[in-house]
Parts: sequence; structure tokens; C-alpha cells
Amino acid sequence: MIPPSKLSPFTMLLHLLLLLLISTSPSTSQDLSPSQSKTLLRLQRLLEFPSALSSLSSSSSFCYLPPSPSFSLSCSSGRLTSLSISGNNTSSFTLSSSFSSDSLFTTLTRFPSLTSLSLVSLGLWGPLPSKLHRLSNLKLLNLSSNHFSGSIPPQLSTMTSLQALILSHNSLNGTLPDLHPLSSITDLDLSNNLLGPDLPTSFSSNLVSLILSKNHFHASIPLQLQSLDKLQKLDLSSNLITGKIPTFLFSLPAIQYLDLSSNGLAGAFPVSLSCGAALGYVDVSNNLLTGAMPLCLRSNSSNLFVLNSGNCLTGVNPKNQHSGSYCNQGALAAILPPVEKNNTESKNNHLGLILGIVGGIIGGGMVIGLLLFVALRKIKPKSFDKNLLPKSSPGLPTIQVSPRTPAETRHMSQAVRIGTIGLMPYRVFSLEELEEATNDFDPGHLIEESPQGKFYKGWHRDGSTIMIRCIKLKQKYSAQSLVQFTDTLSKLRHRHLVSILGHCIVSGQDNAGMTIFLVTEYVSNGTLRSHLTEWRKREMLKWPQRIAAVIGIARGIQFLHTVTVPGIFGNNLTIENILLDETLTAKISNYNLPALPKNKNNKIGSESPFGGTSEGSEFGSVEHGEKEDVYQLGLILLEIIVGKPTESRSELDTLKLQLQRSLSENPAKLKGMTDPTIRGTFAHDSLQTAVEVTLNCLANEPKERPSIDDVLWNLQYTVQVQDGWASSENLSTQS
Repeated sequence: MIPPSKLSPFTMLLHLLLLLLISTSPSTSQDLSPSQSKTLLRLQRLLEFPSALSSLSSSSSFCYLPPSPSFSLSCSSGRLTSLSISGNNTSSFTLSSSFSSDSLFTTLTRFPSLTSLSLVSLGLWGPLPSKLHRLSNLKLLNLSSNHFSGSIPPQLSTMTSLQALILSHNSLNGTLPDLHPLSSITDLDLSNNLLGPDLPTSFSSNLVSLILSKNHFHASIPLQLQSLDKLQKLDLSSNLITGKIPTFLFSLPAIQYLDLSSNGLAGAFPVSLSCGAALGYVDVSNNLLTGAMPLCLRSNSSNLFVLNSGNCLTGVNPKNQHSGSYCNQGALAAILPPVEKNNTESKNNHLGLILGIVGGIIGGGMVIGLLLFVALRKIKPKSFDKNLLPKSSPGLPTIQVSPRTPAETRHMSQAVRIGTIGLMPYRVFSLEELEEATNDFDPGHLIEESPQGKFYKGWHRDGSTIMIRCIKLKQKYSAQSLVQFTDTLSKLRHRHLVSILGHCIVSGQDNAGMTIFLVTEYVSNGTLRSHLTEWRKREMLKWPQRIAAVIGIARGIQFLHTVTVPGIFGNNLTIENILLDETLTAKISNYNLPALPKNKNNKIGSESPFGGTSEGSEFGSVEHGEKEDVYQLGLILLEIIVGKPTESRSELDTLKLQLQRSLSENPAKLKGMTDPTIRGTFAHDSLQTAVEVTLNCLANEPKERPSIDDVLWNLQYTVQVQDGWASSENLSTQS
């Protein structure tokens, strides 16, 4: 259930009015008609008898039931006019496989007089059916904190009576339908979904609260928002929005709350920027902003609170800002055009465009030189070996990949860097903060205790949930050693890692009994394996979601291999150590940590203070450690394809042989070996490429395994194939 703090003021007011309406209903009101009473009991069965409805029975006088926080209804003339049911389930709970969202909404349409419907945190899953629009009298629709997936049906735009629409904390994806016809809507909350990539550009002019945070929106902020003169709250945080911040946002007539944090917004504020009189909260942290803060945003006061950390701003606390080069390179990476494979002319055009951008920045005089450089590249093209993935065994097909131009290679390296955007700057925590977060390290907050330390769950002052790892060092270390160690720790931050947010070092008397506390993200949506097997508790991932998760893991591995010199190799990459957040983004946990210098030579990696070995020593060489990570990724790929783990080496060898044979036989053979859950959701060529990548990663000889860069390249190709297939399927369905 969404905590009250997450609801907009308008939504809270609407709910209070609803409860007031219920509590003041006259006792003489007519009870539900027999047909509507039966429908309500049917609804109880469809929802699989939630505890909120435990008091309902055929003998209940429904319209006279006292309201509670989890269940309330109101009636008029024998008809149900409002219904609110809230569960106390965890975010991972889902109803059984027999549940049908279509049946649920078919049943709800039997309440044609409904003006308010709230079904929150009940484990509902499946697509939102188009028949939802038959509830044409609804003014409030709240389906938050469930597991609805797929796109928002365009028919929803015909529900012109809607005043509040809350679909947050689901798994909805795709482009939003045109919501402009919803002329009465004042409160729209679609946060914590997978919507994107385009931001909507057309809204009702009556909007008071617009919340689109934690989605997959990529585009720049639309200028059409300028017409929303009644807008009080705008939250676009935690997306991938780029471009400059439109200055009008700060001076909208009614704006009070503005959150643009954790995006890729770049550029400098104009000096003359003005702020609206009602503006009370602004968060532009964790972007790529440069220059000085405008005067009206420069300091916090009793009337205005501003957050701006994680940028490259001047005139503010430098401890909370990145260097200027961070934002300049990040902004360039954000605007690089997509790369098309197998098209030399297109690649050269993209390279020319990138160079043209740079040339325009540094002066017109450089343009001629850059054009000459491009011309020389065309005259003397570099030859590439197309067989980048070696054969793991005789007869196994080698994956053919297209050569990469310098522009594409540059794009990949910058993509590794830009993966850190969206995290708050690394910081040093005080022991008092951590004691407050864990209630003085109360045993009730202890999640795990192992040779690698104690792990506590905590709540930081800003309301976020964190994990705190307590490590008691085995010996004394010099201040220089600890500085080197924490400097490396501060770099372990990426979208696809359970990132380290900061640390705290506590020394005992005489520098004995030193303890390091590592503060990391807390990821609560289960492991990747649980999303493949626990269908009663979690959303089962389809093929596009599975391949997206593996690409995320590959990007995390690529980051670990390149973030330091030497990189971090030989990581514990089991599928149980891959966690998914609320947007199903894969994050690697329990990866290796750097070792502390042991002696005066300050040799990094000489000894681990955590009871293990130093990075890579288990594998004898950096190359071997890299190939071990690729092998572990192959095991994860194998499990997402077949849907079950391999229990022994002999079982693994048998499965590899069967997959290898299926590649040369008919497609039905390969399809029959896949997890039944994903059948019908993949393009055959996409699956075939993924199987080929898997078998190459699982080659017995480390030297025959591909590099992580080549694995990632080919996994991205499977997505291109899949997207093309999905588009053709949609066109054929529409025709």
C-alpha cells in the first residue's frame, strides 16, 4: 500500500471526502439490491478472499457495514456508488495463476453507478482490459501497488468523468494514450511503472498534481506543460529525461512542488530565472547541471527547500558536486544518436554528426580539420574480424557480429559511465546516522550474519531504505591504506549494481578493533530466480523482460571490469545474487570488494580484510577472472531460457548438447526446450542468438569464451530482432 506521504494533497482530500460521505450516510439508506449483493460476493471470490473482506457473507447488510481503513463502501438507492479495498500484502505478493483481470473488470462493470473505486495492494496482475471504460461514472480510480502489466488501454481516454487516476506501483509499460480528453482530471499518478519512452505532451488544463516518477521516459520535458496554470505538484524524477530544464517550470502560477531529480538534464540555469510565489520544494539533484544556481534557488529558507547535489554546479557545497568534466561527458553521451548495424554509410553519418557537435562547440575553425579526419577514415577503413565469438566446441555455431566503428566504441564506453547517473554522490556517514537508521543496531534489524560481516536493514533520515554492512577488520591498517580502499569503494556505483552509497569508519582504543560500515542500496523486489519460479508471489518475466535483465547484468559486469585498474573480476554471479528493483531493473549484489594494502609497499589486493581472497587471485590472472564472470553469466542465461537451474555438471553438459543439436534442427525442437512461461513471447531468431551466446559463454576452456563486450553486443542484437518481431506482430494484429 502507498504510505500517506506518497499521496498528493488533492488525493488525500478526495479520500477524506469519500470517508466522510460514507460515515454520514443516513441509516435509513436502502441496502444493496439482491443482484448487486451477489456481485459483491462474487468479487470477494475473484479477489481470493482477502482479509479486508473477511466479514462479508450472504447475510450481510452491506450498506450498513462500518468503514475501516482496509474496506469501505457506500450505497444509493440500492446501488453501490463507492468501493475501497486495501490489502496489507508485500510488494511481491500476487494472486494465483487462476486470477483473471478480465473477469475482475467484467464483474465490476455490473456496478454502473460506481463513482469511486480503489483496489490497492491486493496482488492483482495481468493487463488492464479495455472494458475498464465501461465504468463511465468513475471520478476516482485507484489501482496502485498491484502488478498490472502491459499498456494502458486507449479506451481509458473516454472516461471523461475521472477526476483522480492513480495507477502507481505497477508494471505498466509502453506509450501513454492521449489523456487530453480527460478534461475533469486534477490528480494523475502513474509513478513506479515502466512507461516510456516518450513523455506525454497533452494534458487537461485542470491538472493539479502530475506524478510520472520512476518510469522509463527518455525525451526532453515537453513545452506544453507551460499551459498547466493550475498545476501545484510536478514529479518527473528517476527517469532518463535529457535536455535543458524549461525555465517556465519554476514560475508556473500555482506550482508548489517540483522534483526533477535523477535524470540526465544538462546545461546551466539562466541568471534571470524567476520562481513562483507559491514554490516551496525543488529537487534537481543527480543530473548533469552546470554553472551557478539562480538567485531564487540559491538558498533554503522557511518558505523554499532546494536540493541540488550530484551535479556540477558552482557556488554551492563542492563536496556534494561532481567535477565539470563529469557533466560535460555525461551530456555528450546522453545526446549520442542510436547506432544502426550493418550500414556503413549510416555509421559514418553518425560519426560525422558527433564530430560536428564537438566542432560546433570548440569553434568553426576545427570543422575543416574534422571533416578531413572523417574523409581519411573513409579512405582507409580499418578491417575487423567478424568472428568475435569463438566456437566453444566443434560444430557449435559462431555468432557473427558487425564491426564497430570508433563512434560506436566511444558510445559504449560512455554508456558504461553514464550508468552511474541517478545515484546520490558518495558520502561519509556518521556513526550517529547509522545508529539512528538501525535503532542502535537492534537485533530486529539484523538480516544476515556471515564471515563477510553483519547486514542490517535501516531507514535513513531522508526516508529511504538502506542496507548497512558491518565489517570488523582483522588487523590495523594505515590511514593511507584506508584512503585508497574508500576511494575505490566510492567508484562502485552503477545502475546495475547494488551500489555503495557511502561508508563510516570507527576506530577502537589505540586504533584497535577498527570497524568499517558500508552503506548500500536496499533492493526489496526479490531475486531474478524468484521471478522465474515463484509464480504465486511474483510477476513471471516474459522473454523481453528476461533478456533486458541479462543485458543489465552484462552491463554491470562490464562496469566492474573497467571501473578500476585492474578491474574487479571473479565475482559471485549466481542468479540468487541478482536482485530486481520495483521497475524490474537487474542489480548485481555480493560482487567482490577491493582488498586493503597489507604492507609498506601498498600493494593493492595483497590481503582481503573480509575473510576471503584478494580480487582475481583465485583465478590466477585477470583474463581468467574475466572469463569466469562470463561463464557465470552463461549459467544465468541458460536458466532464463529453460526456466530451471542445472543441479550437476553432467546435467549441464547434457542440456548444452541438446541445445546445440536443436540449433541445427527445426525451430520446434528449440522452442520445446524453453520455459513454458515465455513461449509465444519471443522471436525465434532472438531466442536462437541468445542460445548461441549462452553456449559460447559456457565453453569448457576459458580462452574460448567471448569477452563481456562481445556478449553485450550480441545480447543487444537479440533485442533489436525481438523489437522488430513485436512491431510486425502488432501491425498484423491491427490489420
